[in-house]
Amino acid sequence: MRVDNEKKPALGIDLGTAYSAIARWTDKGPKVYQNPKREYTWASVVYKDNRQEKLLVGNSALQRALIDPENAVIGVKRMMDDGHQKINLSGEEYTPIEISSMILRNVYEYAERTTPGFDPSGVVVTVPYYFTALQCTNTSEAAQLAGLNVLGIIQEPVAAALAYGIHNEETLQDENIMVFDLGGGTFDLTIFRFINDQEKIIFEVLATGGDDRLGGLDFDNCFGEYIKEKSGLDLSGVSAEDRLKAQAALLEAAKEAKEILSFEEITDVIKPNILHGQHIELEIDREEFEGCISNYFSKMDTIIDNVIEKASLSRSDISRVIKVGGSSRIPKIDSLLEQKVGKNKIYGDVDPDLCVAQGASIYAAFLDGRIDWSKEIDIKTATAHALGVEAADGKFSVLIPSNRQTPCEVTKIYTTDTDYCEELDIDLYQGSSKFIRNNKKIGTIHVAGLKKCVAGELDIHITFRINQQQSVSVTIVQQESNIRKIENVKLV
Repeated sequence: MRVDNEKKPALGIDLGTAYSAIARWTDKGPKVYQNPKREYTWASVVYKDNRQEKLLVGNSALQRALIDPENAVIGVKRMMDDGHQKINLSGEEYTPIEISSMILRNVYEYAERTTPGFDPSGVVVTVPYYFTALQCTNTSEAAQLAGLNVLGIIQEPVAAALAYGIHNEETLQDENIMVFDLGGGTFDLTIFRFINDQEKIIFEVLATGGDDRLGGLDFDNCFGEYIKEKSGLDLSGVSAEDRLKAQAALLEAAKEAKEILSFEEITDVIKPNILHGQHIELEIDREEFEGCISNYFSKMDTIIDNVIEKASLSRSDISRVIKVGGSSRIPKIDSLLEQKVGKNKIYGDVDPDLCVAQGASIYAAFLDGRIDWSKEIDIKTATAHALGVEAADGKFSVLIPSNRQTPCEVTKIYTTDTDYCEELDIDLYQGSSKFIRNNKKIGTIHVAGLKKCVAGELDIHITFRINQQQSVSVTIVQQESNIRKIENVKLV
């Protein structure tokens, strides 16, 4: 029987920091939905006006945010490491999980309006590869809160690689691919090995790295500050409300100029009455913009070197680069990539804004068993962050290091550090710092009923296991106390 991919589709949602998109799988491949204005992306913005009960979400919210930024949330994806923090919108408090669920629901409802009898089998939502376990869990909770049937979570570079691989399935050779993902709020860099044999298309992650505080929003802030200084705009002595409006206008001007300078060498920035009696009217060239964001390029330069080294490859071993995210269109990105991996390697047949949503829909169809191919898709992932426990003096004791191919399993033996303790809390962390204060806590396992012994006498065996779906189980064993405890931690 034929699956109805229109009324009962498998969906993929790219939940972006700045913009989001939604796609479905069809017999001819992934198809991205459009909104009534024939736009393929929606602003990841929520706005609330105290004169109205209903919140605005999406592009209309972005327009209101430019006038009244105090009552808008932009870039909530950067807040997903603390799903319980409070965000005040016009006197009402919301969490990042709730705000994200509104964005997901808004995107979903646009797709729903296109088709009578719309009843999807489920949805896959994307996250940056560099997200921690907690950020991934919070994203999944947001999708469930939006009322979506979550088939799975997929990392954005894996989704982009799927879109590339499926688009080139017939001609795909064994090759090493770099996915350069620079969006509104995060930077992900992942190197894959593609293997196309008679039975499988294999996507094997060789190395990954990134920065979840580096993206187009940072460029806009930096550039907006430069425009303010060059124009001589004076925000001193103005009210807080006027300052917020002026800053929002500066960000809008910076974003518009940034986009124009991706295609032109020079542009005019004109903003009349940005404050009473103060205007912006100046000419800015591409070199000035690139100078503003040079420190971010230095960070990306270092990350590229580190990831290539972690993959145990030379620069010449990279066959192709897939650019993802709107900020990857900045011309200097091409110069950086050519410097790092060589010329004529940038692949341009996938849309940087849409390929993540397309790949997510491919993965949704794969999980739902509706991709009718003779070949199996095999995704081999690796850990993005080290996993371990808190040791003495606040230090991070690593059990599974970053970039370890999954599935894997590691056991280490610890002991008590106080006399006659009968119970203890074992805190689980994920990160790259030597000290737990700089890493992300992903859980705590309480162990009770320990045999009373002096410090150092009891051996406590801690085992971390990660399967291919990036689920982590932690096993605690203390033989003399007859303790064996297993808990699961979901990474994606």
